[in-house]
Amino acid sequence: MRKAFYISLIIGLLISCSNDKTLSEIEKYVTEINNRKDLSESITEFNTEDLDGEIVGGITIYELTGKDGEIYRIIAEVGQPNQSPANYEFYFRKDTLTFAKIVEFNETGTDTIVNSEYYYDGPELVKQIDKKKEKLDPETVRQVSEFYLVYGKEPTE
Repeated sequence: MRKAFYISLIIGLLISCSNDKTLSEIEKYVTEINNRKDLSESITEFNTEDLDGEIVGGITIYELTGKDGEIYRIIAEVGQPNQSPANYEFYFRKDTLTFAKIVEFNETGTDTIVNSEYYYDGPELVKQIDKKKEKLDPETVRQVSEFYLVYGKEPTE
């Protein structure tokens, strides 16, 4: 019985160390992307108007792209009527989500209601860190990132 306990403890430690290594590798990758000088940033803005033509919200999308057209980072700032303002950050490695940070604010934009980080290793969520009680499902985050990635790859005219 004691032997089984120690084996379980060792396996648990090995898995924990592996996850820590994966997290540090992802954090290092995010830092490298943010510091690269050879990537180009493009900005796309969409405005939302009310019936009188007044701008009442919109979306700003920042894409960080390599010369080969690969998208490394997408940041979306969203402010739509009747929705909480939000900032989404997605980091990709070969079109696969690696890291996401989601911050959503209350309707007045004065306090955060969602502040979460998501670490992915391939299709698997490695770790989710929620700094607020509210959070998003990791699969929803993946789907939102795919929407922005597909949008970013559409040819512009």
